[in-house]
Amino acid sequence: MVRTNFDTELAKKIVKTIPMFAGFSDSELSELLERTGIYMYHRGETVFLGDEESLQMYIILKGRVKVVENSPDGRERIMAIRHSGDYFGDMGLLDGKTDYATVIAMQPSKMLLITKGVFDDFFLKNSAALQSMIMLLCGRLRESWLFQTIIGTNDAESKIRVTLARYGKTLGIKDRSGVIINTVLTHQSIADRVLITRETATRVLKRLRDQNEIEMVGRHIKLLDTFFYKNKQCELYQTLKAMENSP
Repeated sequence: MVRTNFDTELAKKIVKTIPMFAGFSDSELSELLERTGIYMYHRGETVFLGDEESLQMYIILKGRVKVVENSPDGRERIMAIRHSGDYFGDMGLLDGKTDYATVIAMQPSKMLLITKGVFDDFFLKNSAALQSMIMLLCGRLRESWLFQTIIGTNDAESKIRVTLARYGKTLGIKDRSGVIINTVLTHQSIADRVLITRETATRVLKRLRDQNEIEMVGRHIKLLDTFFYKNKQCELYQTLKAMENSP
């Protein structure tokens, strides 16, 4: 547990960006932080395993983690990437069951841990916070539906297009000529994400580069303006957009 160099005000600012905490007063947040633990995880360290019972909610104060699932052949498939201000483990606080995936630190990460006891004390009496959590869980369920639609599509290029677009939306840094995805995505990790072979992913990414839709900035993929224009013509993109906008 780490309490040294614990910047309470910075932690408050980060926690308050999470919708379920937005209605908390400063005094409530201070009381919450007094009852939580701060933990450091090294790069490559497992935060928790998918079949491990962990009745704690994790809020990332600094760093980045990947949410992964092991495929039947033993390969690691990245389901999501979480960074500062994101959280996970909240479902276990509600139903007491294990999570569905393993979480691994991608870089040195500092996390705020909220136990079930603290969660119950602060949330079961706060209807606004519970409503926010319900909305967030609905959003994650919808995201899961979108992901299943992506991997169920046979067109490899479409799968990679919409996946890169979603990474650009959640991890993108915009500049004058496009959006840089602020995490390193290998050909293998992209292939595992959408259930295709690495060779297929390599061919598609080369095609997108040759068509001046993406380029590499160091080890990061940059989505160029042409990418976004062509992506809007993609049938899978239009299907996902309709799903997101459906009531």
